[in-house]
Amino acid sequence: GRLPAKLTTIEERTVGPGLGQDSIDAGKLASYVGAALVVVYMLITYGIFGIFANLALFVHIALIFASLVLLGATLTLPGIAGIVLTIGMAVDSNVLIYERIREENHMGRSILSSLDAGFKRAFGTIVDSNVTMFVAAVILYFLGSGPVRGFAVSLGLGILTTIITAVTMTRMMIAVWYRFARPTKLPI
Repeated sequence: GRLPAKLTTIEERTVGPGLGQDSIDAGKLASYVGAALVVVYMLITYGIFGIFANLALFVHIALIFASLVLLGATLTLPGIAGIVLTIGMAVDSNVLIYERIREENHMGRSILSSLDAGFKRAFGTIVDSNVTMFVAAVILYFLGSGPVRGFAVSLGLGILTTIITAVTMTRMMIAVWYRFARPTKLPI
């Protein structure tokens, strides 16, 4: 039943359909600005490895959008938020790998050994964090509705593509770079 309390209206507003589009446009702009800042940061901090990370990030974003198209999903503001979150996770994966490579190199390992150990030792951490987030995305999908499900779908797809791009694709690009450049020291 109802509560025996009197309701006093203090303010009443009507929201038009343009507000939703304004929110989506603001989310897109925030995504573009955030992605641009990430690209610049990775270039400044990691040099050639930052270029590899940025290329993998662009492929990561393209794979998310391609997956959304294949699923017939509609891009909403929560979906954009999920994509932005996975951009951060993908960059974080590359940072973990690159910092681990630096550590291995500072411990006196050779370049090739540092590269291999950096990827191997960072892999467990990356998988753990992504599996944890994927479980959260699955729970959000099954227990949520509407916008929460949209967020969960984009987050789940982003997590899956993060593993592909941040670990596999970046490693492949670094291997090709090493094979042709034959560096005498690491660029990071």
